[in-house]
Amino acid sequence: MKQKILGIILSIACYNLGFGQELQEGQKRWNSENKLTIDDFKIKISDSNNEAIYSQFMISYSAQGFDFLRRNINNRIENLFLGNASWIDTTKIRNIDKQIEFQQTQFNLAEIQARNFRKRLFIKKWKISKGFKIMNKISNEIMAEFSEKRLKLMRETESGRNQKKLTEWNEKITNELEELYEFRFENKKRIKRKK
Repeated sequence: MKQKILGIILSIACYNLGFGQELQEGQKRWNSENKLTIDDFKIKISDSNNEAIYSQFMISYSAQGFDFLRRNINNRIENLFLGNASWIDTTKIRNIDKQIEFQQTQFNLAEIQARNFRKRLFIKKWKISKGFKIMNKISNEIMAEFSEKRLKLMRETESGRNQKKLTEWNEKITNELEELYEFRFENKKRIKRKK
């Protein structure tokens, strides 16, 4: 009887692990090798009332009761580009490739926040055992920080037109991603607490 119950619990756990990882149509998970392309923008517009290009990102998370016991919870937090909520007007943009690169810079900025989310949750994962409020709190903080950083990026780089400032931002983002390397989605190795 105990073996049957254990088998059912393990089956449900494996099902839940696989279920959260499937992307919906139009979504793209951040990956250093797989950059944004024009085809990722599912809404094509030709409207003078909107920005020529806009990207929507989502840092999502899922958790279950015993996640605080896991050695690594990186794959519980995803940084997603939402292609079905992102648009491009190819009639307005002179240099489409440069603008898509600027959207990628924003996606990279969102990845920093996703890694920060993973790091903060790793540090506070024992609080999950008391309830999931801590995840909601961290999520709200992360998204507010992302909005502030994204706005600052857009202002300082003049929406990607100031190449010198954009280069500075890209270097800064690359350095931060490297500092948070162990908190990337793909890392499944045990993360050790630093003292």
